[in-house]
Amino acid sequence: MRVMSVIAVIASLLVGTIATTSSASAYEAKLPNMPIKRYLNNMYLDHTLGFRIGTPTTQQNIVIDSKEVYVQKELSMLSVGLMMPSIEVAIAQLNGGVDHGYNYSIGPSYSIPLTGFASRLRLTAHTKVHWLTKHEFSNEDGSSTKRYGGPVQFTYAVGGKYQIEKNTYVEYNWQHMSNGDRYDYNPALETHNLTVGVNF
Repeated sequence: MRVMSVIAVIASLLVGTIATTSSASAYEAKLPNMPIKRYLNNMYLDHTLGFRIGTPTTQQNIVIDSKEVYVQKELSMLSVGLMMPSIEVAIAQLNGGVDHGYNYSIGPSYSIPLTGFASRLRLTAHTKVHWLTKHEFSNEDGSSTKRYGGPVQFTYAVGGKYQIEKNTYVEYNWQHMSNGDRYDYNPALETHNLTVGVNF
């Protein structure tokens, strides 16, 4: 009797699974085929992952550059008109001469499409607070040094973004970094920055 009960339960489960699969297949068969590009265009992608490289706008006493990875999350509930705010979290490597340090940052960013929400071209801006693990850099023989005063720095940036596809973009921005006179040294660092990124 137990064997028959087990067989009956298994049979009923199999029948239910087959019926569910058949119903799902019939439903999917009625759906129109949608190209992947159109499918992506219909999605609302509110996260961004970007890779940003920067170089000073003017010649420095040592070679300086930065490489940054950042993530943004749109805050659509705080949008004003066409302006879409986001929160950005980033980690960068700041290279100066023979020295290397890390730069952790967080802050708000903003995006404004030029001709409505469907515009591929957008004005962008951000402002962040930074923590530098290293804020004094030297060249190989130690004859030239660049001091940023201390670990806490502030930035603001403005630029433009071009949406290549729904999920990919390139961006340029000009950025100013300084410590707001918190320390004895406050040499501003202004950089040209180029970004490639994806939306997801």
